[in-house]
Amino acid sequence: MFESRGSIIRDGAPLDFKYVPNVLVGRQSQMDQMEASFRPLFFSNTPCSAYLSGPVGSGKTVTAMRFCSDMAEAFAKAGKKLDVISVNCRLRSGEYAVILDMVRFYDRGFPDRGFSTEEILASFRKHVSDGRHPVLVVLDEVDSLLASPGRDLVYMLTRLSDLNEGASLSLVMISQKPLASLSMDPASLSTFGRASTVDFNRYDRADLREIAKQRADLALYTGVLDEGCLDLIADAAEPFGDARFALEVLEKASNLAETKGDSKIRAEYIQKATGSVHSDFSEMKVEDLDLNKLVILLAIARSLFKVESVTLVHAEGTYAAACEEYGLPVKKHTMFYTHVKSLESIGFVHADVRNEPGVGRSTYLSLPDISPRDLADILESAIERKMGGDYEV
Repeated sequence: MFESRGSIIRDGAPLDFKYVPNVLVGRQSQMDQMEASFRPLFFSNTPCSAYLSGPVGSGKTVTAMRFCSDMAEAFAKAGKKLDVISVNCRLRSGEYAVILDMVRFYDRGFPDRGFSTEEILASFRKHVSDGRHPVLVVLDEVDSLLASPGRDLVYMLTRLSDLNEGASLSLVMISQKPLASLSMDPASLSTFGRASTVDFNRYDRADLREIAKQRADLALYTGVLDEGCLDLIADAAEPFGDARFALEVLEKASNLAETKGDSKIRAEYIQKATGSVHSDFSEMKVEDLDLNKLVILLAIARSLFKVESVTLVHAEGTYAAACEEYGLPVKKHTMFYTHVKSLESIGFVHADVRNEPGVGRSTYLSLPDISPRDLADILESAIERKMGGDYEV
């Protein structure tokens, strides 16, 4: 096992979606927006802020990391220093853990316990004030923090420069949700500044293909991935507009070819990788669906436990039972059909219209490349999370 390196992967690092390439595909306008927003920080040490918003896999985090790295380099060339502190708020759940991560940027040995939240925040303020050079804090998946008492932390960070002489702290927040939808009080919203929002759209097919090609050129040996396979990756990822999906397909197909001892990444490896990624990927993508679509998709998945396809009418009956289970109102047929078409447009459902003798035209539904039972498990967990919070049906 693992006796020798194969002939496919030269450097696996660029296949990871966390890898930050020197040049970003399809995100120059967002980089330009951020540069315009942070010019006062570079030229006059004035604190700035930005809020990056868009769906999963739209390049928010990689753009923020590329921009921060480029800005730190620009500071260094100008003989100045910029501290960049990045925290993933979902991985560091809660206000205490987020502040602790920020303090450990300056003091790696700061203890886990023994200090209150206020004491840790005071320590962070002191480090920022004593440094006498600007600090940029990046809060990724910040909606996880704002769902808790962490909204107070955001306000305190945005006001830190005003309250501490000599301190210059700028803030970048990243979320799938629009700024207005987050649980921020008016004071925090006012301090943070609505004008600093940077929107990220889903990638189109051309961008996804170019992202896959860029990473393949960096990671793989020359000639192991042909143009046709790049097209297959772009076709698979296009319904979602998600770069993470495209990169996962590329990474899994590359490793599959490597494991098989092949000299090329073939179409069959791309197809197998696409099927396996759908299962992992869906767990992330369902977070973007509203409660109505979650329940409708659950009904479709449950209807397909024992068959490969099911009629729209049958799925609608299962949907009514699911609504009763969760205590939700049943949408009328027209709205149910509209939601099904929406789920089809983003790749969760296949809809096939068939002409049947004596019956007429019937719509049959199926799921692309994912087990109905696996999807049902994912959806049930997502629905429980939605139902557990404040949610308008």
